[in-house]
Amino acid sequence: MDLDLIIENGLLVDGTGMPGRKMDLGTKGNKIKLIAEHIPGNDCTRIDAEGMIVAPGFIDIHSHSDFLWFACRESESKILDGVTTEVCGNCGLSAFPLRGKLLERRKQGLSKYGIVPTWRSAAGFFDAAEGISSSVNRAFLVGHGNIRACTLGYDNRVPDKDELSVMGKYLEEAMNAGAFGMSSGLIYPPGCYAEFDEMVKMCRIVNEYGGLYATHMRNEGDALENAITEAIKVSKVSGVKLQISHIKTLGRQNWHKLENVKTLIERAINEGVDVTCDRYPYIAAATDLDVILPAWVYEGGIEDQIKRLKDRNMRERIAEEISKDDEEAFWSGIVISSVFSQKNKWMVGKSIAEVAEIQKKKPLEEVLDLLIEEDTRVDIFLFNMSEKNLESILRWDFVFVGSDSSTRSSTGIFRDSNPHPRSYGTFSRVLGKFCREKRLFSEEAAIHKMTGLPALKVGLDKRGLLKEGYYADITIFNPEKIIDKSTFADPHQYSEGIEYVMVNGKVTVEKGKHSGITSGKILLKAS
Repeated sequence: MDLDLIIENGLLVDGTGMPGRKMDLGTKGNKIKLIAEHIPGNDCTRIDAEGMIVAPGFIDIHSHSDFLWFACRESESKILDGVTTEVCGNCGLSAFPLRGKLLERRKQGLSKYGIVPTWRSAAGFFDAAEGISSSVNRAFLVGHGNIRACTLGYDNRVPDKDELSVMGKYLEEAMNAGAFGMSSGLIYPPGCYAEFDEMVKMCRIVNEYGGLYATHMRNEGDALENAITEAIKVSKVSGVKLQISHIKTLGRQNWHKLENVKTLIERAINEGVDVTCDRYPYIAAATDLDVILPAWVYEGGIEDQIKRLKDRNMRERIAEEISKDDEEAFWSGIVISSVFSQKNKWMVGKSIAEVAEIQKKKPLEEVLDLLIEEDTRVDIFLFNMSEKNLESILRWDFVFVGSDSSTRSSTGIFRDSNPHPRSYGTFSRVLGKFCREKRLFSEEAAIHKMTGLPALKVGLDKRGLLKEGYYADITIFNPEKIIDKSTFADPHQYSEGIEYVMVNGKVTVEKGKHSGITSGKILLKAS
């Protein structure tokens, strides 16, 4: 048989959850051509996978590489973690549509990476992206936040009939162009102003196209159960497939809610709701500092937000609304990960409590002043989750693995940043720490959560499984050595134990090193 490459002597874990088998695998072009117990002599390249697991390429169902891959074509942090496909456009934030204040904000934020968004629509984005090579495949969701911002700006109100029609047209344009669904960020502006009926109407359109609805829920802490109930109800009423993003119990006072969370989701599944979740294997979140503010502060956009932060009466109102009983623990758990200006770079890696003490201010006063100084561009790590709860969540059958991060590199402009370690180590951490060391689940179960399950949920054609006729996206790793190396103190470290990665039949990682090949594709949902 005419083959390009044969992988021999490895344990094939095919992504279905079934036990691994000692099998050989042959590829031709960009597809898997043959899987057999032994593939005899063939004049082609061979990879000896003795002692290794041969798996489908990992699928990062919750990624934020929408823009940064333009400046990080080799996508090192993802591909060296075994990821061959990213699903971008999560948390209501996507690369399209782009108009008005949203466009200007994106231009400002991307300027340091040399990225200039020239498109305005989904079709325009896909046209621009198609001509750019990358090491990783990418599928895209359209952000509800983008759609709302392009229609209503950052107004806190219900859209009228005409505005809702415009929003629907933005959504339909994205779905027709090839988006796999819609995401929401109901904690971020302007998504936080959307009411239940608006989400149902938008999700009905998504459902008409057979798309996915991924939601960063309205609350992940004190009102967690209400937020889950709302998300499930949106899915029930609209009929849309539901993906709950980065499921968690945020804040020590909410850790005890885990069983209630599981019960709510399992009850919905038993009632026929297509609901699944994803989670990253860390107990610290990463987000914007201003997410701790009440939603009314964001109304109207950044300029209006900063005016409110400067107003003494408004500051007093903010203080009243976010007062914390465990104030010291709360502020100590918020660590600054990045700022926009050089003058405040010294704060990176320090908690709000530490910075406030150095500045001789109260923590909230320091937060508000810092947001003003940085034009709100402050990123944080939130250390307020339970390791025990994390382990339980990762074991749930309906939970996939997602990084909630963008692609990164340890060189160039990306070196001058302080990303969450999940950008580099999500998948290897699951396999190394939670699978091998803690034995939470088998390798077959872990790989199922990373490949076959997310591919089926998103609707990725002929990906996520090792099967004849499927695309040759393949990750080969050493199960005894695989582990994440990235840390909060030193994040720019690639994982160990990922020996080979193939993307669309091309060997992109060889003996743990990036080959420089960029054979990834933009994946479009079939109409």
